[in-house]
Amino acid sequence: MAGVWVTVCLPAEAAGDVEGALADALAPFYLDTSDNPVDRGMWDHRRIQGGSDGLGFAVAAGYENDPRLIHDDPGYGGTPCPSAPGVCAGGPRGLLDFSQPHRASERAVAASWDLWQSLSAVHPPAVPLAVFVDRWRNDPGAFPGDRRGDEMISAYRAQPLVEAYLDHPFSLGLGYLGFIGPHDPDEHPVMSYDGSRSAYIREFTSSARPDTDVLTLDGWWLEGGSHAVHASCEPALCPHDPPKPAVWPGSEAYLEALPADTILVRLHCHA
Repeated sequence: MAGVWVTVCLPAEAAGDVEGALADALAPFYLDTSDNPVDRGMWDHRRIQGGSDGLGFAVAAGYENDPRLIHDDPGYGGTPCPSAPGVCAGGPRGLLDFSQPHRASERAVAASWDLWQSLSAVHPPAVPLAVFVDRWRNDPGAFPGDRRGDEMISAYRAQPLVEAYLDHPFSLGLGYLGFIGPHDPDEHPVMSYDGSRSAYIREFTSSARPDTDVLTLDGWWLEGGSHAVHASCEPALCPHDPPKPAVWPGSEAYLEALPADTILVRLHCHA
């Protein structure tokens, strides 16, 4: 099993009950049921996601506080996942900005930088991760019996500034607090960054053009624009001609061409 990103397209009339419309649109593709053909199963757990991590949509100017925008579901354990400024997980297509492919990522990275600065102003400075690793390796009394470095990493992470930052979705999951082969853990890059805000944003904004599976208004689940499964058919017996998007990969170009009142919702699914 793996994760898959899909953008669900809903008609304008779904605005009054987006969750109900999502459930209806996705039901034919649910894996864990005997009602659907095995080859049509595409997911077994889903979550609205993309506003907090920059993997959703940039909001068009003037619509940043529009109540029609859709934002992330809470994280595991009910943790709130607010959208980065100017980013959302969906909404009417006309409220979303497709003019710059990397704008949502750029805004999320900016929020990552700004969060670190604001937290640094209210918490004591953090001791760098490299200092903890050095103590763990060279001071037998620092972390006795901690052969894997788990206690060392926990101690580093327990610092108020580090904990507050890494526990917030705007940290974007950068860095890796674990050992892989001969490599030391990686501290989040913002914590030791010596450049400017603009340089940080340029360096860490994703260069990849957004691309997801798409569940169309008429019930086609498109994978990469080439493989298509219809909501009401046995895949091997489907008599319908699948849609042929004009531009793929790069599903954003396909979504941008939809009617302005089409509601788009970005999901991350277990599949």
